[in-house]
Amino acid sequence: MKMSFIGGIVAGAVVGSALTMIMDPLNDKQRRKLHKGTHSMFKTMGTVLDAMLEK
Repeated sequence: MKMSFIGGIVAGAVVGSALTMIMDPLNDKQRRKLHKGTHSMFKTMGTVLDAMLEK
């Protein structure tokens, strides 16, 4: 149940960010900042998921 909940949160975040980007185009500076933030967010989520699967 935990994995499906986390998967739902991740899917919601991805779909929400994609819709936001489609509806509100960003300039280059904002796009780079968003890319850097999402990269670190997904890296953190991957680390957490790996830790959960190892236990």
